[in-house]
Amino acid sequence: MSKYQSIFRTLSLSAKFALSLSAIVLCILVVMMSIVIPTWQNERLQSETDTIDRLLSNMENQVLLTIHVNSLYNASYWEKMNLEMQNRLHELLDAYREHPNKEKQTLITLLEKHFSNFTCNALLMQNNQVIYGTKGLLDSATPFFSTLFPQYEQWSVYDKTQRINICPASDKEYLYLKAVPQSNYNIALFCHTQEFLKSRSEFEATIGSMLKQSFQNIKNESTGFAYMMWIDGSERQCDHNTTFRKSHDESAKMFNTACCVSESSPTDQPLTGSLKTSDYLSAAKEGKPIHHLLPKVDDPSGKLYPALTWVRYFKGSREYPFIFAASLYEEEIYRDLDPIIMKFLPAILIAIFSAFGLGWLLFRGFTCKIDRLLSVAKTIKNGNLQERSRIAGDDDISLLAQTFDLMLDSLQENIQTLDAKVAKRTLELEQLLSEKEVLLKEIHHRVKNNLSIIIALMQLKEHQAKTEEAQALLLELQERIYAIELLHRQLYQSTNLIDISLDVYVEGLIENMRQTYATQEAHIVLHVKIEPMTLGIEQALSCGLLINECVTNAIKHAFDKKGGEIHITFTCKEHHCLLEIHDTGKGLGKAFSLKEHTTLGMQLIEGIVINQLQGEITYESRHGAHFFFRFNKESTV
Repeated sequence: MSKYQSIFRTLSLSAKFALSLSAIVLCILVVMMSIVIPTWQNERLQSETDTIDRLLSNMENQVLLTIHVNSLYNASYWEKMNLEMQNRLHELLDAYREHPNKEKQTLITLLEKHFSNFTCNALLMQNNQVIYGTKGLLDSATPFFSTLFPQYEQWSVYDKTQRINICPASDKEYLYLKAVPQSNYNIALFCHTQEFLKSRSEFEATIGSMLKQSFQNIKNESTGFAYMMWIDGSERQCDHNTTFRKSHDESAKMFNTACCVSESSPTDQPLTGSLKTSDYLSAAKEGKPIHHLLPKVDDPSGKLYPALTWVRYFKGSREYPFIFAASLYEEEIYRDLDPIIMKFLPAILIAIFSAFGLGWLLFRGFTCKIDRLLSVAKTIKNGNLQERSRIAGDDDISLLAQTFDLMLDSLQENIQTLDAKVAKRTLELEQLLSEKEVLLKEIHHRVKNNLSIIIALMQLKEHQAKTEEAQALLLELQERIYAIELLHRQLYQSTNLIDISLDVYVEGLIENMRQTYATQEAHIVLHVKIEPMTLGIEQALSCGLLINECVTNAIKHAFDKKGGEIHITFTCKEHHCLLEIHDTGKGLGKAFSLKEHTTLGMQLIEGIVINQLQGEITYESRHGAHFFFRFNKESTV
């Protein structure tokens, strides 16, 4: 965003006005399109669905025609088969009359010749017993002959149909009996419903293929589908299964109890989703498509997609309603609807460019002078006070430019005068600062000298002291005063009067202790590990006094004749500082308590940490005395 803002700032005022006008026009167009486009889009969608609905109505007529043709086909197929049967019987009997041998084998040969490829089983009977069949002898379980003996030259029907679901079912046996003249033989034609349904299934599959092609013409390359089925109209979901559509197996009772797809259906196994059979009847009654979710056959993830399903209901003589349904996915319906914005895009672009050009022409005349003023202002902002607009004229912008030039002249004169005063005052302050630094150094020098004199006097008194206790007390006072004197010595020698180098300061203290207490002879080794850093005067002095007290106590009380080591470590992480002092001596003892310890050294340590450093003390006696002093480093700025 900042990149585009910087580009916009570099544009001329005329270009900014033109772009602003174009933006206003664009906003107006966006508002208009946001109101108009959804309305038009809905109208186009409604028009598209109406078109699909009309096309489906045409398919509905095709389905009606299919139902009618199917019934005609069944009737004509039976008449055709009956006529063919009569012709074959006539030819067989004529051949038998002309044949010189009237034996049983002659009839069997003629049956094979004339009825081997016939739909029904041609039987040769004698004394009501079947002695030969072109398709084999009858099954003993067939109850036809035991329950009904047919009349000659008439069809007798035995209906064994048992409905196990809502699919149309037909299980009938047909028998036609013809006497052979001049013999005691009869010819019977035994037919079963399943034998008729073979050719009928092929006919219905052809009709389904034609309906499927008609449906594909509604939407090219569509993954939608059309189907026809019987439904029971209940609140149950469809359970159609083509595998058990014509089965008489016991398992068929578990399927097609709510829906049964017709063999003439364009889709053999349609997707119905969560639709209930009552939903189909409601949609057919209202004449509106059902909005629901369906999976896709080619999507193994099982994701559900919005879909529309149109339904038509056909009344017939059967017990269950017969419906024709067609499903289309919404995305395929919208796919053919070109975005309306693409139709308006040329007009929008023309409007924006026209607004830009008009804005440029309208504002170009009086923005040139403003651009010149802006250019001068930018130059002045960058520090060049010599630039002037030099715009002539009597109009308002020209008068403003001339006034601006006069203000710049006055400003430049004032700046020159102010620069001279600032330079003079800066010189005076530098002189005062130099004098102050000299005075501070002189003060530190005199304090250092006075402390040195005090230390010298104490050293004289130390030699005159009659007791060891007095000598030790004077020596301790010398070390404490030396810590202060060393601090002032470093400040006097340094150019920085605010803080000092802590590592240099502590090394000086430790070196003085080595000489004072002859640590080398006492086999005491002092280790110092301090990061190079600076510390304020107050905190540096406090750290020096802490180190002096702890190290002095350790040298005096912590070691035996074998000696030991004293470690001094100082670290700072961000503003948190840690001064750590520990020795390898005897330790503090189990009963040691800083608050109950009343010696001057321990009181001095506690007072420095608590009152001056505002820190905290922790200690432990593990392989010697171990002190931790924590505090926050103060800023010296």
